Amino acid sequence: MTAIPLGVPEVPVRPIAERRASRRIQVGPVAVGGGAPVSVQSMTTTRTSDIGATLQQIAELTASGCQIVRVACPTQDDADALATIARKSQIPVIADIHFQPKYVFAAIEAGCAAVRVNPGNIKQFDDKVKEIAKAARDHGTPIRIGVNAGSLDRRLLQKYGKATPRPSWRARCGRRRCSRSTTSGTSRSP
Repeated sequence: MTAIPLGVPEVPVRPIAERRASRRIQVGPVAVGGGAPVSVQSMTTTRTSDIGATLQQIAELTASGCQIVRVACPTQDDADALATIARKSQIPVIADIHFQPKYVFAAIEAGCAAVRVNPGNIKQFDDKVKEIAKAARDHGTPIRIGVNAGSLDRRLLQKYGKATPRPSWRARCGRRRCSRSTTSGTSRSP
C-alpha cells in the first residue's frame, strides 16, 4: 500500500478578499484596522453583573485564543460591574451598551478598552452625542457605532426605507472590472 503525503496547505499568495481601507485604532494593546492583523473577538453570554461568571467565561475565551471580549451592559447592575471586569480581565473589554446613555459614561469611567453603542436602542442618544464623544476623547476610549436592523429608530426607517442602504452597482457586481448596463442599453466600465 502506498502512502499519500497530505502535507500542510500552502498560504495563498494573494488574499482571498481585499480588506477595506480603514483607520487603525487600539483596543487596549490590540491594534484593529489600518492593516493590523485580524484579531479574534467574542462576546460573553453571562449576565455582566455576575462578575465571577463573566470573568470565568473571559478566561475560557482567552485560553481559546480570543484577543478582545465584548460584554453586554443593559442594566445599571451591569454598568456597576464593568470596572472590576475591565481591571481583572486578561484581554481588553468592550462594553456593549444598551438603553441608557449613562451606561456609556459608566463604561468609559470604568476603564473599558472600548465601547460599542447602538443608537437605535439608546433612549435620548441624539441629545448626548457631543458629551459621549468628549468623554471618549478625554479618556482615549474608542467608540464603535453598531446598528442592528431590529433596533433601528423609527425615524431612520422612515427616512431611509429599510435597514441597509441599497448596494451600489459595483457592490452588486462584486468586482471593479464588470460593466453595467444603462437604461439605453449601452454599457460602460467604471
